[in-house]
Amino acid sequence: MAWWGSSERGIGRGEIAESRIEAPFIAVFAVLCAVILFVFHFTVQETNYSIAMAISMLVFGLTLVRVENGIYILLVAMLLSPEIESGAVGASNERGVNLRYDDVLIIVIFLGVLVKNAFEGRVTPWRTNPINSGILAYYFVCVLASLRAWFFGAPAWDKYVAFFVMLKMAEFYIVFFVVGLAINSMAEVRHQLRVFIGVALVVSIYGIVSIRTIERVSAPFEVGGTEPNTLGGYLIIVICLALGLMIYSPKRRQRLFLGATAVTAFIPFLMTLSRASYISLIAAVFVLGLMARKPFVIIIMLVVLVASPFLMPQSVRERVAYTFRESDGQVVTVAGRDTGLQVDTSTYERIYVWKKVQFNLGVWPYLGGGVSWDTVLDSQYARLLIETGLLGLFAFLFMLYRILRTARQTQRWSRDWVGQGLGLALMGVSAGLIVHGFGTISFLIVRIMEPFWFLMALTVVARDMAIRDHAQRMAAHQAEHPSPSEEKSGVGKPVTASEAPA
Repeated sequence: MAWWGSSERGIGRGEIAESRIEAPFIAVFAVLCAVILFVFHFTVQETNYSIAMAISMLVFGLTLVRVENGIYILLVAMLLSPEIESGAVGASNERGVNLRYDDVLIIVIFLGVLVKNAFEGRVTPWRTNPINSGILAYYFVCVLASLRAWFFGAPAWDKYVAFFVMLKMAEFYIVFFVVGLAINSMAEVRHQLRVFIGVALVVSIYGIVSIRTIERVSAPFEVGGTEPNTLGGYLIIVICLALGLMIYSPKRRQRLFLGATAVTAFIPFLMTLSRASYISLIAAVFVLGLMARKPFVIIIMLVVLVASPFLMPQSVRERVAYTFRESDGQVVTVAGRDTGLQVDTSTYERIYVWKKVQFNLGVWPYLGGGVSWDTVLDSQYARLLIETGLLGLFAFLFMLYRILRTARQTQRWSRDWVGQGLGLALMGVSAGLIVHGFGTISFLIVRIMEPFWFLMALTVVARDMAIRDHAQRMAAHQAEHPSPSEEKSGVGKPVTASEAPA
């Protein structure tokens, strides 16, 4: 907005300065908010609700002033917003729903961005990119499967739980849409990445400080027990982002800082004791080295793996060794035959869940039993097949393909090192989370998906900037070196004042 520092040069005779319109608008908005808050407080008479309402209004106003302000606030709230246990939902009252204040902020900021864009004459609710079709296809199948379950009255399916799960999924994609809509330059991408890394360092330091206080490190402000897998998935994102940017960074100081960020995140990552996260990070780093054509990255990873029995803390070694039990574990069978392997209960659950998948595919193979039909927590893909069937799995894989392709294009097409590093990082992150999904429902976890879709939106912006830069360079090249046919017809020839249309 011009009122807040942008230049108003070039205003012609008879035109009104943007700030002269915005100043009265902001003043009226502030008075209106004050009146609404006053009425709300004396009606509800609950101080906490009034404070939440006041903060929401402030965030909405800051977003109207400058959309980047709202994105900064959302970025901080993603990992540092407290959870509120709001009780059970559904007919059985067995499933709890934890609300977070950033659930409200996402909607508030999204509305603020839409209003700001409408005020400036831009009404498109999203940035055009290849991932949109993947998101819409997958979400459509989820809605279709749930409507089918509702219509036919699928047993053990709860419409209230399904509604909240679908709402949570919608929030992930709103983050993607709103960030892609709000950010419009590589300078803004850089600013957002600085804040993202700052928040990541705060979370990592929190994890390091809590190592001695709890058995397994987890994310801050969690309700209902710790979730080490969640923090493990988030730290995979942080480590890959730092390494991806470090590989392309042109300055030594930047590389040192990004390397230190990766190491800082790696310490609490180890102490999550999440074996699914360990395997996922290996896959992610391998993809980083392969796609960047940096063999030394893969070599360093292999050296660390070989030396891990000597380098890793005892608790990490014990956690990995705990997977395979020789006498008191669960026996693993394949097609009814004993494999001779015995694993711990947690690993066995991740294997046993595929028997549920086999049964459900025999009952409803194409659209599954509807979103939230079963409480599968041990595998993203098993849950996909149970809830949305083969159509849901194909739609989900199509979305993943679009994500990987977009990240790859960003890496290859960008001339800016931040765009290259971001594209590389998101390929590694996506590969890591794809593997992570075999051990947990990675693509349904708020603290993993909100940062992921945030960075994916920045990657899309970097891709668009690369395309725009290429188009400008091609236009400039054609203007300087027109083809013989263009010279003859005058195409590409600079237009002089006398030739300009009246």
